[in-house]
Amino acid sequence: MASDPTSQATPTASAPFLIDAVAARKLLCMGVRRMWSLSICGAIPSKKIGKSRRYCPEELRAWVRAGCPTDAGAGARVRKGMAR
Repeated sequence: MASDPTSQATPTASAPFLIDAVAARKLLCMGVRRMWSLSICGAIPSKKIGKSRRYCPEELRAWVRAGCPTDAGAGARVRKGMAR
């Protein structure tokens, strides 16, 4: 298995359940404005916790596997597809 904690299948002490926007942007190789706009419209699966937004690495991988849809609400569909 790779040494990158975000590449593991299940979260452990070294791989968090949720990551912040900086780590998510690095994982997706995406700019600040693009990440923000896709998160706000619900295209990227994310969770709002207080004033911050967090991302599940597994949901981000599923979003990429789905073809990186950018339409509003795509994140919810990706999350729903993972539950199957």
